[in-house]
Amino acid sequence: MEPVVATADLSDAAATPIAMDARIRPVWRGARFAGRAFTVRVPPGENPSVRAALEKAAPGDVIVIDGGGYEARALWGGNVSARARERGLAGAVVDGAIRDVDEIEALGFPVFAAAVVPTPPQRELAGEIGVTVTCGGRTVNPGDWVVGDADGVVVVPAGDHDEILGRLPRTS
Repeated sequence: MEPVVATADLSDAAATPIAMDARIRPVWRGARFAGRAFTVRVPPGENPSVRAALEKAAPGDVIVIDGGGYEARALWGGNVSARARERGLAGAVVDGAIRDVDEIEALGFPVFAAAVVPTPPQRELAGEIGVTVTCGGRTVNPGDWVVGDADGVVVVPAGDHDEILGRLPRTS
């Protein structure tokens, strides 16, 4: 799947809803990505598993973080974005808070999140990597396709990928 496929077009082509909640928004104008989901579930405000996932994800993956919608502590920021960019990751989606928006935008790394807060994460409790998560009200399995643009984020289940793409209008 290419980032040029708009989330609205994918939503139109899907037989069932695939969009994350409207509260999951790009943190800078023009952010967009497409890639396979590399999933992480964390305890509220804890990011050791986020950092571990960052090192395990493959180039082109999108880190999808189930932070339970917790907004009091940032799970993602500028340093993590810089490392993700170095590793060739496609983007990140955080059902929770992030910080360092100006730094993330300057890096050009696409991040979508539920909230922005300056408070740092805690670094005590680990979560789970590579498991089915809920992000933005949508179930996300490892390997599902995740696409984000100005309209939001959609999750294309891996098993439905070809069928949904086949329903997209053809352009010449």
